[in-house]
Amino acid sequence: MKKNKPRFWDKVRYQFDNLMSKGTIALVEVLFIITAIVVVIAGVLGALTNGDLATGQSIWQSLMHAIDAGTLAGDNTTNVWYVLLMSLVTICGIFITSILIGIISTGFESKLNDLRKGTSKVIETGHTVVIGFNDSIYTILTELIEAGANHKKNCIVVLGDEEKEIMEERIKGNIKDFKTTRVICKSGRVTEPYLLERAALENSKSIIINEEDDFSVIKVILASLNYLKSKNAFDNDLHITSIIHDKANLGAAKIAGEGKAEILFFEDAISRIIAHTCRQPGLSMVLTEFFDFGGDEFYFENFPELEGKTFGEVLNLFEISTVIGLQKDGLVMMNPPMDTKISSKDYIIHLAEDDGTSKPNSQIVKLDLSVKTEANNGVTESKRPLLILGYNNFMPDILAELDNYTEPGTEITVANTEFPDDIESNRYQNISVVLKQCDIYKRSELEELIKESAEDILLLSDMQSDMESADAKTLLLLIQLRDIESKWKREFNITSEMCSVSNQKLAKVANVNDFVVGSTITNLIITQVAENRKLALLFEDLLDADGSELYMKKASRYVKTGVETDFYTITEIAKERGEIAVGYKKVAEDGIRVVTNPKKSERISFQEEDYLIVIAEDNN
Repeated sequence: MKKNKPRFWDKVRYQFDNLMSKGTIALVEVLFIITAIVVVIAGVLGALTNGDLATGQSIWQSLMHAIDAGTLAGDNTTNVWYVLLMSLVTICGIFITSILIGIISTGFESKLNDLRKGTSKVIETGHTVVIGFNDSIYTILTELIEAGANHKKNCIVVLGDEEKEIMEERIKGNIKDFKTTRVICKSGRVTEPYLLERAALENSKSIIINEEDDFSVIKVILASLNYLKSKNAFDNDLHITSIIHDKANLGAAKIAGEGKAEILFFEDAISRIIAHTCRQPGLSMVLTEFFDFGGDEFYFENFPELEGKTFGEVLNLFEISTVIGLQKDGLVMMNPPMDTKISSKDYIIHLAEDDGTSKPNSQIVKLDLSVKTEANNGVTESKRPLLILGYNNFMPDILAELDNYTEPGTEITVANTEFPDDIESNRYQNISVVLKQCDIYKRSELEELIKESAEDILLLSDMQSDMESADAKTLLLLIQLRDIESKWKREFNITSEMCSVSNQKLAKVANVNDFVVGSTITNLIITQVAENRKLALLFEDLLDADGSELYMKKASRYVKTGVETDFYTITEIAKERGEIAVGYKKVAEDGIRVVTNPKKSERISFQEEDYLIVIAEDNN
C-alpha cells in the first residue's frame, strides 16, 4: 500500500509547531538568529548601495535601524535605495521587537503560573512533609507550628491533589498565627516521584501521611519508601507516621513500612474514650492536654543520679513535672511496678513544660498523710441509666467498655432511626441494652425518650453522612436538648461526639459537658509521634485496654474534702494504691476546670464533686 508523503508546507508547519513548543528560551534564540541574519544581509547590501559606508559601519547602522525605529529619521534621503533598504530593516525590527516582548511576557506569565502551581523544588532540610490534604490538615499544621515555635526557621511542606492556591487559601483561612513557620504547598498526585522530589522528601526530618482511607495510606507509604531508596536515603533518621482506620489493614501497613513507619491504630481507643467520657466529663480535655503542644508534653530524659532508686521513690522527687513511666532496656513501661529498680541507662518518662526544665529534688519532702481517706474498693460508677442518641461503628466497642466497668443492672437505652440487622443487645453481663427505633430528630419523640431516661446523654455522629451533615444533625439535637432542659427545669450531663473542630466551636452555645472529637485526638497524637518517634509506644500503652489506663476518680476517695493539702501528699496516697496522680478536675459554676501536671507544692482542697486524674490498672 502506497503511503501518502507529507507536503512541503505540512513539513514546514510541523517544524514550526515543534519550535513554538520548545519554550521561551528557544524562541528568543530563534529571534536572535533571525535578527542577526537580517542585520548582516541588510548591512552588506547597504554598503553596496551607499558607497560612503564601509561594510562594518553599514552592519552597525543596520542594527541601529532594527532596534531603534527613530534612527530612520536621520538617514540621508538622497539615496533612495538605501532609505528603502533601511526602512525594510526598521519594519522587520518593529515586528521582531513586538514578538520578543510578547514571548518574554508570556514566559514570565508561564513562570508565575508554575510558581502558583507549586512546580518548583523545595530547597530545605529538617522540614516536615505532610502528604494529603483534608480537614485534618488544620489540626496537624497548628500543632506542628506550635512545636516549632522555639525555632527561628521552621518549615512544613504540604502535598495534596488540590490546586496550590486553593490549599494556601484554606490554610490561611483556618490558621491565623504561623509564628516562625513557613507552610509551602505543592500540588499533584501525592504518589508520583516528581512531587515527592519537589518536596525534598529525602532531606526532611519526618513524614506525616494524612490520607482518609487505608488503601491510600499504604500506597503512599510504598511510594515514599520507593522514592527514598532511589535517593539512597532509606537509612536516614527520618520516619513516617500515619493512622490506619481498619484493624484488618494494620498488618499490611506495617509490612509496607519496613520498620521505617509508625503505624497507629486508635479506633478502639476512641470508642473507650467515648464510653468513659460520657460517665466522666472532662476526660477528652485531659487527653487533649496530654497530646497537644500548647502546654506540658511528655519527655524521655536520663537522670543518672537516680540509679538504684525504685520507680515509686522518684514520683515525688520532681516539683514541676509528673513522672508516669520508664524506658528500660528499650521497652516503654507506663506505671510500672513501684518497686522497679532504676539503672543509670534508664530514661524517666515525665510530663513537663519543656525538656531540661525539671530536675529531681535532693531532699525528700515531708508529707502529712492525715488527710488520707480509706480506699473505696467497690465500683465507683453508679447504676445511673444512660441514653445514647444515634448509632455508628463505635457502638459495639462503647457498649463493651461500658459493660466492663458499670454496675450490674445498669440500663442503657440506644435510640436511632434504624439499626443494623446483626446488632446484638443481649450479650452483655452488667448492662441491659434497650433498642428503640424512632426519629430522634423529631421533637415529640425526643421528649418521649427523655421522659423515660436518666440525666446522662451521649450523642453519636451519623457516620453514614458526610462530616458537615453529621455535625449539623448533632447540633440540632444539642439545641433541642438544651431547650428541653430549660423548659423542664432539669439538668443533663451531655457528651457529644463531633467530627469537625470548627463545628465543635459552634456547639459551645449548647453548653455541652464534654466533646469527643476523635479525629482531633488522633491528629494530635500523629503530630506528637512525628516529632518524637518514642512516643508511639507510650501513647499506644496509654490508650490500650490492657495494663494501666487514664481514669478520673472521686477525690474524696483519696483525701478528705474541704481540707487543704499539696500534690506531694496526693501523689504518695495514689502511689500506695499502685496509681499515678497526674492532675485533677474541679467543678465550678462556670463549668469544668481540668489541671494536669500541677506544681506539687501548691496547696489545694477538694469538694465532693471534684475528681483526681490518675493512671491506674482499673477503675476500682
